Amino acid sequence: MVALALTQVTLLQLPLGFPIPLVLIAVVCRMLIGMSSAFPDSGVSIALRWALYGGLTLDLLATTPLGSHAFALLLTALLIALATRRLSAERIFIPLLATLCGALIYEITLALLTMPQPIDWPAYAQVVLLPMMLIALIPTLPIFFLLRWALRRQI
Repeated sequence: MVALALTQVTLLQLPLGFPIPLVLIAVVCRMLIGMSSAFPDSGVSIALRWALYGGLTLDLLATTPLGSHAFALLLTALLIALATRRLSAERIFIPLLATLCGALIYEITLALLTMPQPIDWPAYAQVVLLPMMLIALIPTLPIFFLLRWALRRQI
């Protein structure tokens, strides 16, 4: 997770000013795979550890208060786990929908923790939320299938 966070912050900066959220996508995909019946020994706890380690690394690399990214990723992982506990991650739209919702939860949580209050939500949604959610969708399926393939090879 440290290497993934370093890659996200240093190498994947987009011209818009924010990177592709690789750590968020990896945590959401790991949560979906961990809840799948095909991987009974890997549960939610591994995804939560990924969220904690990745979030703390992002906190150390960013100018945000320590713990804000970790809290946002942990909250996102828990809410995604609750929302998808009865769904099959094998359906192709589930990882996309989970990443879309996860990006929304993550960015709103970060805004509440790090932005000065009050927040202009319509402007924030237009400038940050919508672009980040759309950018997060692009690598979701390749990361999901690559992670699922790698975990199946370990079993």
